[in-house]
Amino acid sequence: MEQLRHKHEETFRHCVRVAWLGEKLAETLRLDQERSSNLVRGCFIHDLGKLAVPNEVLDSEDRLTKEQWASIKRHPSAGAELLTEIPGMDRTLVETVLHHHERWDGSGYPVGLSGEDIPWTARACSVVDAFDSMLSPRPYRKTKTAEEAMQEIIRNAGTQFDPSLAERFYSLLDVVNTMYLSYADLFKTF
Repeated sequence: MEQLRHKHEETFRHCVRVAWLGEKLAETLRLDQERSSNLVRGCFIHDLGKLAVPNEVLDSEDRLTKEQWASIKRHPSAGAELLTEIPGMDRTLVETVLHHHERWDGSGYPVGLSGEDIPWTARACSVVDAFDSMLSPRPYRKTKTAEEAMQEIIRNAGTQFDPSLAERFYSLLDVVNTMYLSYADLFKTF
């Protein structure tokens, strides 16, 4: 992850925030230590494959070309490939990275898995990843508030997101709204 931090600081920061949100979700779900650890670690490395995406694409303020969008869509596979090169890498982490852009209705990528065929940690990572993305500044859209982002998660429960995970994450709105803002401010110093 240190390579990602040096390549693209904002993507690294996003990964840290997603891991933090994953930890909050794990707490509300009362996961055992192993499942909680797998979720947090998977969330932390979910965008590792963006090492293979040119910074010009990651920082683009223009609408992406088909080729650029294809480059972005390859990042889950690229990240999973990097992880499989590490001896003894936990399969759960590889699956989280590979499938965090799958959608509950099967319209996601890279494989097009749907429902419970999507590994659980990838489904959970998808929710917290989307939440953080909506709160992060992007040149092509207005940043959402925590409440607006949560409403978007709920609106897309059953299509983009696992409905039960979306609902459980929504229950964290007050905690996330308070803690997330102070955490984001703190992280700006790194």
